[in-house]
Amino acid sequence: MEENRDCREANAFDKELSILAHCDRQKMRSDGDLSQRGRQKVRSSSRKWPFHKGDKSFNSNGSQKERASLTCPSHQSGENSSSCLPKKKESFEVLPSKNPRLRKEQNLVLLDEDESPVEDASEESEGSLHIETTEQADEFAECMIDAKIYYPSRVDPESVEICYTDINHLAPAAYLTSPIMNFYIRYLQLQASPTNRAIRDCHFFNTYFYSKLKEAVSHKGGDKDSFFIKFRRWWKGVNIFQKSYVLIPIHEDVHWSLVIICIPDKEDESGPIILHLDSLKLHCSLSIFSNIRSFLKEEWNYLKQEVSPSDLPIAERIWQHLPRRIDDRIIPVPQQKNDYDCGLFVLFFMERFMEEAPERLKKKDLAMFGKRWFRPEEASGLRIKIRNLLKKQFQISSAECCNSKSLTSPGGCSP
Repeated sequence: MEENRDCREANAFDKELSILAHCDRQKMRSDGDLSQRGRQKVRSSSRKWPFHKGDKSFNSNGSQKERASLTCPSHQSGENSSSCLPKKKESFEVLPSKNPRLRKEQNLVLLDEDESPVEDASEESEGSLHIETTEQADEFAECMIDAKIYYPSRVDPESVEICYTDINHLAPAAYLTSPIMNFYIRYLQLQASPTNRAIRDCHFFNTYFYSKLKEAVSHKGGDKDSFFIKFRRWWKGVNIFQKSYVLIPIHEDVHWSLVIICIPDKEDESGPIILHLDSLKLHCSLSIFSNIRSFLKEEWNYLKQEVSPSDLPIAERIWQHLPRRIDDRIIPVPQQKNDYDCGLFVLFFMERFMEEAPERLKKKDLAMFGKRWFRPEEASGLRIKIRNLLKKQFQISSAECCNSKSLTSPGGCSP
């Protein structure tokens, strides 16, 4: 009896072991299925995770890999592991592995079946920001299409009128127009340091001056003197020969160049020097020199009756024979690499010259110029700078218009 009872107990114990073993195998298969489903859900929910470009994986134990921007602490598992991620419609679980080697470092590769989640997420974010910025810019441009401003203000005697549509002439490969040129010339004057004596003694003519100068010096009528007196309104109250420098932008044949008249110091015992700077060597320097000489001669004829030589920086014996003591130089300068940046080069000539010019130029100072005076890319880079400056001015004026109505919208601008 006892032996039979022991046999039955032994058989029952063996049966229990068999059942337990079967359950363990089922559980292992179940765990494998769950892990597989978890990995599938990792793939399906990875599209919009905030990774930087190039980051494609992270370690479930919290260690970083390939500079991943998203990491989870190692104690988080199961449902808690998703707490460091944005909440999604689909959730997933990272189940602990039974393999101790895998438990040390589990790499969850976040891949989408159709596309790369990392690049798409980054591009999608950048794209949305770009679209929003572009839409805002388009709305602002449409609102300002007929607007114009006066820089630096309407009450400034040398204010420059600019239409919002003038900004189109700062597009890539576009030619600069007079409003753009005159805006930046005025900007340079206002930005110049008040302690720079050379700049204080500069006189800037705008882009319309040279064509009027040619009319005045070529006038053949019997009223030539009175014609020149009317022309003098362009620099009313300014004695040209007391200035250190006179800057004149030249616009002819769809091209820009620059003339700088340098008035020497009295001790230098020399006459004015006319400099011509051309980034394409397109303008005829001889013709320009002739017109500027005639202009200086006419102004000398007018002033010598009214101004004492002691009031001028020019030596008296030079002043008495000034027309014969005028010198001129074609200045070698960096050359533009295209046919549309000439206006930018003229503005950069001005800007660079204002930064480096001595109080009074002497002939030995001409060595400051040359083909390597600056890199051509520096001049070409002004296009973006001026465009941004103008947009900022229109934004400021638009904001002020809401309060003071200082911005006018006349329904269009003449070219």
